[in-house]
Amino acid sequence: MIRIIKHIIVEPKPDRSACSARIEAAVRATFPEATTEIVQGLLDDDLVVEVRLPLAQLDEWRAARARWADFSCPEGE
Repeated sequence: MIRIIKHIIVEPKPDRSACSARIEAAVRATFPEATTEIVQGLLDDDLVVEVRLPLAQLDEWRAARARWADFSCPEGE
């Protein structure tokens, strides 16, 4: 199966572990066949949620990302 890789950058905030978990949960709930992993971003303090999903779900991914907006995690959440 061909998979695509998508990245969601998690801003460097004190609560980013909770934010990362929220992002992973949203992805897995919407795309059960997807796998997720937290990886290091390009900058030292960046984290990225790396999502791998079947190529056939690319259009669904685009629609879901539009619904999810930017995943901003307010301070203290």
